[in-house]
Amino acid sequence: MAYLSTIIEDIEKRYSIKVHGNYHSKQTIDGIRFLDKNDISISYLYPNVIYLTNFREKYSKDLVGNILCVGCDDQIPEGNTLYIAESLDLYELHNIIENSLQSYRQVEISKASLFHTLYMGKGLSTLLENGYKMIRNPIVVCDSSYNVLASYPEVSDEKFLEIRNHRLSLKEIFTDNMKKSQTIDRIYHTVYPFVTEVKDAEFPMIFESIRIKRAVVGYICVRCLEKNYEENDLEIIHSLTQMISIQLQKDDTYNNPNGIKYDMFLKDLFEKQLDGEEAARKHLSFLGVEPKQYYFIMISGFTNVQSHSMTNTYYWNQLTSIFKNSITGVFGNRFVTLVSTSDKDSFFEKLSSRLETFLQMNHMLAAVSYSFDQLWDASVYAEQCNSLLTERLVVYNESPILFYEDYYLKHLINMTKNPAAIKASVHPDIKDMIKYDASQGTEYIHTLKTYFEHNRSMPATAKALFIHKSTLFYRFDKMKQLFNIDIIDAEKLFIYEYSLRILSV
Repeated sequence: MAYLSTIIEDIEKRYSIKVHGNYHSKQTIDGIRFLDKNDISISYLYPNVIYLTNFREKYSKDLVGNILCVGCDDQIPEGNTLYIAESLDLYELHNIIENSLQSYRQVEISKASLFHTLYMGKGLSTLLENGYKMIRNPIVVCDSSYNVLASYPEVSDEKFLEIRNHRLSLKEIFTDNMKKSQTIDRIYHTVYPFVTEVKDAEFPMIFESIRIKRAVVGYICVRCLEKNYEENDLEIIHSLTQMISIQLQKDDTYNNPNGIKYDMFLKDLFEKQLDGEEAARKHLSFLGVEPKQYYFIMISGFTNVQSHSMTNTYYWNQLTSIFKNSITGVFGNRFVTLVSTSDKDSFFEKLSSRLETFLQMNHMLAAVSYSFDQLWDASVYAEQCNSLLTERLVVYNESPILFYEDYYLKHLINMTKNPAAIKASVHPDIKDMIKYDASQGTEYIHTLKTYFEHNRSMPATAKALFIHKSTLFYRFDKMKQLFNIDIIDAEKLFIYEYSLRILSV
């Protein structure tokens, strides 16, 4: 069996000609015949057979089937027929089509062999070994946080690979290149293998996402090191990827016998069942995490229940590989990660690419707390994260990572359970200014906002507004006359800035 479109491509490539006529690209062909008198005498030809004939041979225009007519010159055959203007030897054409069919038959045999490997329960490594024998290029399988799950042959590339949290993982330089070349986006959004170039790699690569239900749980990467890829390789890779998806669902690779210890520790920590700060730090050390100067809580969950397609241990493993010096506990459909670090300012910046890819591919969101220095206070910071996820304070965000510092005001407003009281706390001068702008077409509110956004700097504000500094001073004098706005009064400035922020939430 072969697709009719593939047969036509092979003919056009072999003869450097054009095959004319309409056809469905996914029409399958599993046989060839020369059109003869017996065929002409019937109305409907076999649906998956392609019939070859010369233009000079006469047949009914109402004959239904896959007919390829050669030697038409500038004439168009009647009926729904494929045709070639040039005169070709039908026997040679027959052989070319037979080669196309034979090539696809070999692909089907390869697919059947992969399925047999899966059915016999020989495991992921044997699947990859058999796949390698078919496409003759190295195969690597990664999870959605760039850890290498399996490979054949065994991969050891110091340029692109490193040991990260005791697991073989792609280096950040390579993952960044994948992101810049939009390879990650293509993995996430396509369901078929594709060929691409990645910066610093001296060979083409073939990628395809590994999906379970709707979630991308990883991807397959074939490095075209040993030979150039062929079109049939893509068919085999697609089938192999489907087998890997099934195998991952069967595997117990992700069993986590230690997970219960982390769940219990976090539960006791949040409920303050431990004997104070020192006891909590000692317990954390016992679990293999060095208590450093700062801590973060990150809670991750699924955008919908259907996205939770793998066992909890699968996600636990990936989160553990992303975060060094951390523990992750599982609470229902949520994963609570406690991280200790001495670098609170840029800690998440260094992980953003890896973490975003993991979350995006698994249809997840993660909320990150403020940093804190007392482990005993962890429950308060866990509540910050839970609030972002549970109370749906986030309507839309381009990034799947939500930082509490971007939503703290929304959280505080939500905690009051009285939006009217919050609205009433907006300073009357600000309300008067808004009304005046609306009626007079002025931009006093915009001026004040710009002033706050530029750290209360008059030169920076004037530059941002594209006005002279003297004009800005005049405008603030006018605001003082109209609304009693006083930019020298620090207490009032705080109230004004607070009011503007409340109005923007």
